[in-house]
Order: sequence, then structure tokens, then C-alpha cells
Amino acid sequence: MKIVSLFCLVCWLPTIAMAKTNSMVPIAEEIYDECSEFSMAGIHECLQKKRDESQRKLAQAEAYVNTMLSRWDVEDQYIAQAKSHFAIDKQEFINYRAAHCLFIKSLGASGIGNALEIREYACVAALNYRRIAQLREAVSQSQLK
Repeated sequence: MKIVSLFCLVCWLPTIAMAKTNSMVPIAEEIYDECSEFSMAGIHECLQKKRDESQRKLAQAEAYVNTMLSRWDVEDQYIAQAKSHFAIDKQEFINYRAAHCLFIKSLGASGIGNALEIREYACVAALNYRRIAQLREAVSQSQLK
């Protein structure tokens, strides 16, 4: 039991420091907790599904932003510029997420297989949900409405 408690503490310390700024955005610990009723194999599968679900929702949010940019009532040059910057922004997020979640995974130290992937899946899902909230906020606070 001490190992599991220590694992949870070490696993979530980095994300606790960056606690949610929006109560609707789950942090990695909350995502993990939603799957914690299962065995380790079940937790792994549950978090993999949560990661995949967050990926689908992120793709939908990105498509929505692109749609809103296409419908934006400004000169074409500004639409093109915003779309170009959004493409750069998307790639930089992907790079950041990969690097950050690799770091979080590495904090599992000598953990094996599923334990390390569990950390990574929860990290990816949490960052995806945070990104979705950022995109919603960006669109809602702009003239894209």
C-alpha cells in the first residue's frame, strides 16, 4: 500500500503545483482518480481511453477554431495570418505536450510498463483538456463570436 501511495504522490506532485485554473478542466490526478477503482491493467485501459477521448475532443475544438476563423468577418489577410499562427500554435502545443509528458513519465523512475504509461496517459489527457479550455477561451474572448 505504501508503494501505491508513494506512486500517486510522486506521480501527481508536478500537476498539483499547476492546479486547475478553471474548475471545468480536470487535472491529471482527477483523471487518474476516475480510473482508480480498477486493477492496474484496468487503470491502464481506462486512462488509455481517457487519453483517446481527450484527443478526439481536442481535434473537435481545433476544427471549431478553424471554422470560426474561416467565418471571421475581417479582411482575408488577417484570417490567413490567424490560421498560420494557429497552425504554429498547434504544433508547439504538440511538442510541449510530448516533452512535458515524457518528463512526467520519467518521474516514475524504475516503474515498469503500465505504471509509466499510466503517468503518461493521465498527463496527455490533462494537457489536452487544458488546451481545449484555452482554445474555447481564445475564441470566446475574440471577435470570432
